[in-house]
Amino acid sequence: MLISLILLALPLAQVGQAPNPSALQWVDTGFDRALFEIAEPQAAASPATRINDDLAGKDGIIPPPSAGYTLFATVIVETWDGASLQQTAQSIAESWVEPLLPAPGFQLVHASTVADALLLARDLEAFYGDEAVYLDAARPWSTRALPSDPGFGNQWHLLNTSNPIADVNVEGAWNAGITGQGVVIGVTDGGVYSTHPDLAPNYNSTASLSGGNSNHGTSCAGIAAAAANNGQGGVGAAYGAQWSKQYFGGSSTNVTAFGYRNDINDIKTNSWGPIDNGTISYMTSAERTALENAVASGRGGLGEVFTWAAGNGGTADRVEYDPYASSRLTIAVGAIGDLDTRAWYNEPGSSMTVVTQSDGNNRGIYTTTGGAGYTSNFGGTSAASPLGAGVAALVLEANPALTWRDVKAVLIESARKNDPNNVNWMVNGAGYDVNVHYGFGSIDADAAVQTALTWTNLPPEQALSSGVVAVNQTIPDNDFNGISQTVNIATDIVVEAVEVKLNVSHTNIGDLFVKLISPNGVNSILARQRGDTTNNFNNFIFTSMRQWGESSLGNWTVEIHDESNGVVGTWNDFTLTIYGHDSAGQGLTLSSPTLTAGASASFQVTNGTPSATTWMAYSLVGPGSFSIPSLGVTLGLSNPQQLGSAQTADSLGAATFPVTVPANATGTSYWMQALQAGKVSNLISGTVL
Repeated sequence: MLISLILLALPLAQVGQAPNPSALQWVDTGFDRALFEIAEPQAAASPATRINDDLAGKDGIIPPPSAGYTLFATVIVETWDGASLQQTAQSIAESWVEPLLPAPGFQLVHASTVADALLLARDLEAFYGDEAVYLDAARPWSTRALPSDPGFGNQWHLLNTSNPIADVNVEGAWNAGITGQGVVIGVTDGGVYSTHPDLAPNYNSTASLSGGNSNHGTSCAGIAAAAANNGQGGVGAAYGAQWSKQYFGGSSTNVTAFGYRNDINDIKTNSWGPIDNGTISYMTSAERTALENAVASGRGGLGEVFTWAAGNGGTADRVEYDPYASSRLTIAVGAIGDLDTRAWYNEPGSSMTVVTQSDGNNRGIYTTTGGAGYTSNFGGTSAASPLGAGVAALVLEANPALTWRDVKAVLIESARKNDPNNVNWMVNGAGYDVNVHYGFGSIDADAAVQTALTWTNLPPEQALSSGVVAVNQTIPDNDFNGISQTVNIATDIVVEAVEVKLNVSHTNIGDLFVKLISPNGVNSILARQRGDTTNNFNNFIFTSMRQWGESSLGNWTVEIHDESNGVVGTWNDFTLTIYGHDSAGQGLTLSSPTLTAGASASFQVTNGTPSATTWMAYSLVGPGSFSIPSLGVTLGLSNPQQLGSAQTADSLGAATFPVTVPANATGTSYWMQALQAGKVSNLISGTVL
């Protein structure tokens, strides 16, 4: 009703007024806000070219326009109230609304043309805010395979007879009967030839989306899960697993892929990402929500596992600049070659988790391609991600109870220190070998399976946040000393990942060097000086894995240097968030009872601090992030509310929270978490029966 009244109060010229008919339009895509030349504004989808006037270098040279974008006649809106949105949107232009299901709290507004969608996006911003409304669009994607000389035609990455150490060491797992049985690997790509004779036997059509085919996706599927003992070609690392297909593209297409049939799909391999040219790229809020939802609710609450190609930009790029590969919600997989050393195109990065075999030394990867063919020269980190996904499938067959975090932990714990004489190896504060080029080392399938068989799941995830730290300082120009800010974290958890959300006003962010230093003195370079003329860091999230296993307790320092002259910028603020788990063991645990409308139930909290005040929080919105600095915790809930009164835990650290479910609550989804000072429980979710 409120939105309707606001709409009626707007000047008539503002409501329903068509945008400038010129093909040049300012467009907010959620990952960028720029001037685009739109080829077919009256179509349902139009090619578009980014006009790069805003990316002029310090020398005044403007980069040439960037082609390869597609704008769609749909608008993404962050709101739970689809009915009000439908009423408002319909008053602006002919349209209809549907929920973007894999991203709870987001809606898709469908218009007839791109021009109408631009009109809708512009006017809807007045009601929902410019951060919550953007056009559905696809940027130029890079599929991360590189051509190379033909190899020997065998699968040396699975069994390397000339250099036995330099393969994924899968033979021991296979000999133990672990082949990926019962696991489904989603191949998110441009499509897969599902009738390929080496892929058809393991294809799961129920877990798949329909669409076109591609050689690239077919090669990825073959590396992960090509069939065995069928007289055709080679085999996948998890030749007993099934595979499915999803598609990448526009933001809503990606959201659909991230969330599609995660009740069947266990793992999703992604060999694509922003173009590897050293510039930063943003993920849309809908995509991030979909990933968060997938790891929170996929696989029956254990979480979908996402492997991601770490990127092919070499030392001119970094994993951190790619918001998908660098996310703590994914596993960034880099590439080494048949000599066990870095593939020449492999990107460095503090976000790198592990590496595995691909081309880049001598030989390429032998795998499926086309409708029935094979290639010996597939490679890039495009090959590394599905090989990592195949090993993750072996791990999940060995121990299906692992969460998404545990799969990542198993791969880290069992990784092999490849290229051991490389000067970039260091030991972090928890005793882990880590390398900016290799993460924690090369995936070892047999060791990973053996580790998984005896693995005890990590305690529930906790998040510690510094809150927004205001800086508001000028960054000295062309000064390698720079400026720094330190925050103290007073809560002790075991670190899994660290995020730095950064806001800097600067018209050439490629001038900036950004570094994070842990209390143990472990450095994470997050950005280096380079030729990136992008304007500003706007809530850009950098992620470091290098502090894995360290204690969160103590002083964390962020440094920024401006290492090139000509442009002066301002460091506005930053937020440090540390994700990890209770160092004391199992950690605060919340039970998951069945809730029935009109009936009573009890939530049980265990493994807490004895006699400590304990709270229960719930959300009817979904997972998210909500910091409570006074208690030193961050809830994994969006818009949390307190359930009942606080309880005092008993001598064993347990508490009970009774609840009476309203009689009209059938079908209501809920998310819940318990908390004490310095502790949060696992997040549970469900739907009222």
